Amino acid sequence: MPIKFIPQSDDPYLKKDADMALAKFGHINFLLDQINNNAHATNAAALAAGLVPGDFYHTAGIVKVVIPA
Repeated sequence: MPIKFIPQSDDPYLKKDADMALAKFGHINFLLDQINNNAHATNAAALAAGLVPGDFYHTAGIVKVVIPA
């Protein structure tokens, strides 16, 4: 699983400034940190650990989103 995204200079997929407007690398790296640092067996375990609905966690490498109990 990636640890961090690092932008390339002259990224071939970003043709203009507007291409970066919706998702900045900092936002993507925040999501990766949230996923990488939250391993829980179940949704209930994630909630018990203090995660809130909408947070990300993983179970055996599968990314999941916390849902309300």
